[in-house]
Amino acid sequence: MKPAAHVFKTTLLATALALVGTGCGDPEKEARLKWREEEVNAKEADVIRRESEITKQKQIIEGQRLDLVSREQTVEMLKKQLSEEVEKTKRVRREVEIKQLRGPIPLVTADRVIVIDPTSDEILWEKNSDKQGAIASTTKLMTALIVVETGDLDKIITVEQSDTQCAPVRLGIKAGEQYTRRQLLSAVLVKSSNDIAQALARDNAGSVEAFVAKMNAKCKELGLANSHYRNPHGLPTKDGDEPFSTARELSVIAKACDKLPDVRKIVKMTSYTFKWPNGKTTELSNTNRVLRSAGYCDGMKTGYTDAAGYCLVASGERNGRRRIVVVLNDTEGGVWRDAQALLDWALKA
Repeated sequence: MKPAAHVFKTTLLATALALVGTGCGDPEKEARLKWREEEVNAKEADVIRRESEITKQKQIIEGQRLDLVSREQTVEMLKKQLSEEVEKTKRVRREVEIKQLRGPIPLVTADRVIVIDPTSDEILWEKNSDKQGAIASTTKLMTALIVVETGDLDKIITVEQSDTQCAPVRLGIKAGEQYTRRQLLSAVLVKSSNDIAQALARDNAGSVEAFVAKMNAKCKELGLANSHYRNPHGLPTKDGDEPFSTARELSVIAKACDKLPDVRKIVKMTSYTFKWPNGKTTELSNTNRVLRSAGYCDGMKTGYTDAAGYCLVASGERNGRRRIVVVLNDTEGGVWRDAQALLDWALKA
């Protein structure tokens, strides 16, 4: 598209030429033609000036638009920074409030510890939580996890001779006896009987060895790189390939168990009446003493070996808050004191 000045000038020149054609040799007309040319040049200059001014105005407006966009972006960035600072301030204030509500962290004698909020996955406190080591009968949480996830807990199990060959803690089930999976699961979580753990494992996978493979596969599924199982009960092995885990990874397994209603229902029982095939019963007292000393405690599992020391995975709930505490390599008296103190501390806020 031609500029307005060029179009205007072309039009005026055409008019002037027309005048030339009709007024050649006429001084008056020549004067008028000269005036017309001067007028054309003046108007052309005016059009060029106006076009230049408009171009400058457009440049100014575009610059102002870009500046406005930049200012808007700056405002949005400042808003975001302010929002982040507000949230950070809220978090810091909340942390201070929580510390004030909970008070100081209890002194513990356990070597490996972690306290978690299973709802948010927040780690409330930890000590050597990634240190590998034996975990004794807390191993049975993994056993329970696999058994319950497999399902059909009311199916009948017939005990085999190999199930009974396990020391030192046995309930005394005998080959040929029949029980439901639920009965045996309750007994293994309440009283921690190793013969029952073997029976559940063999029933679930066909053999203890196959069940151990499922345990280690479950570790991979849960993203646990520092856990290794050799049996369904947690006893030391004879070949030196010891089972191990960490407080952190055991808390992941405990959290998975905590989501299963069948497990939750069992581990909170202070005792369980085990019925034998002959009709007799045996009252099994839960090995978790914190269940009886703290009303907010509702699970989970104890353990002891020389390598693992005294162990306890304890769960509890109060005022809508749920917590899981893992205590490993503790003393005989310290394990109950430490687990209860940490659970109480964590449940305050």
